[in-house]
Amino acid sequence: MSETYQFKLPDIGEGIAEGTVGEWHVKVGDQVKEDGDLVQIENDKSVEEIPSPVDGKVTKILVKEGETAEVGQVLVELAVADGQGNAETGAALEPKQETPSQTPLTSDHSTTNDQPATSTPAKQDHQLPVLAMPAVRKYARDHSVDLSQITGSGRHGQILKADVDNFLAKDGVVDTAPAKSTATATPAPAASDGWPEHAEKMSPVRKATAKAMIKSVAEIPMINIFDQVDVDKLWDHRKKYKQLAKKHGVHLTFMAYLVKALAAIMKEYPVFNAKVDMANHEIHYRDYVNVGIATDTDHGLYVPNVKHADTKSLFEIAGEIMDNTQVAKDGKLSHDQMAHTGMTISNIGSIGGGFFTPLINWPEVAILGMGRIADEPVAKDGRVTVAKVLKLSLTVDHRIIDGGTAQRAMNRLKELLADPELLLMEA
Repeated sequence: MSETYQFKLPDIGEGIAEGTVGEWHVKVGDQVKEDGDLVQIENDKSVEEIPSPVDGKVTKILVKEGETAEVGQVLVELAVADGQGNAETGAALEPKQETPSQTPLTSDHSTTNDQPATSTPAKQDHQLPVLAMPAVRKYARDHSVDLSQITGSGRHGQILKADVDNFLAKDGVVDTAPAKSTATATPAPAASDGWPEHAEKMSPVRKATAKAMIKSVAEIPMINIFDQVDVDKLWDHRKKYKQLAKKHGVHLTFMAYLVKALAAIMKEYPVFNAKVDMANHEIHYRDYVNVGIATDTDHGLYVPNVKHADTKSLFEIAGEIMDNTQVAKDGKLSHDQMAHTGMTISNIGSIGGGFFTPLINWPEVAILGMGRIADEPVAKDGRVTVAKVLKLSLTVDHRIIDGGTAQRAMNRLKELLADPELLLMEA
């Protein structure tokens, strides 16, 4: 005899409410061992490998690759030994097209309130059931969307949250009232006569980035400071030690110097390493220094961080940056590699950019923009000469960082970057 174990999407931290199945490592009929590879979950710009909590045989996979599930939703069912099952009556099982009323995927057509819809038997006989989880129904109601207008992309036509998002993105909230007369309706232009368009679903990374940036702009009043620094000495220092770094197996970049300098700033000015709790009117100061680096990849934008950057040598920082960048490009960053960032650096100089206005990565309170290093005329000792000049952009949360504090921090950062020997001595 055996029982059923329903494996649900676990809470993997920091308020993450949902995840997308990236890859199943098993199929129906496979035996899986406890702690064996089960499923890969893409979640809030990270990729987590989720192991099986039990020994068992896969009997049902309820969320396909590419579909999104909420924390607590059943992903897979396993046949397990007696006494190890956890199946409950009314649990969220795979929708069955022939008996939708036996699952949470009900045929209620109401989208305007929480009351169940009422309809005559005649209408029920002619209408197909709308298959959607309760959370998706609530999401649709909150956005005034009629689910009966949406074609579901899930199993058996189940409507997913992504389907509602695509509906909203394509046409906005559509007026569902019937047209008064079909004779007066304006026909859609033929594909060859109009302006062709096509739609693509946002990746999980792009959706997470969009949500984070909207939250950042909505909640943080930002001010920006622009400055530049002569980095002739820094340029020469890197050139001198680049080969030595290579012998240590690391690529010494200007970003490594910037991380080390910013770590010193975050210690000297703890407010740059804080977060704001407006509900309790408190400022929370981190007692560790993790510097994030926004990393542009084919999969989207990731922000891994250098942990305890204030305690590491320049070569150690360079090595960690190199490792994080490779993992990010492979799309294999874990949540832990991006968690607990104190302040982020965004580098647009690597592709030729100068000054810009980076957006703060909430709940951080500041972000440093690194622009290009280029030969420019500068005044030295009463004469104009050419020097290597680095462009810097600093965005701060004006709720807790004033302009004067921001500029003083920028001045100190410039001092450290202008003299790498001072940087290595003091940082």
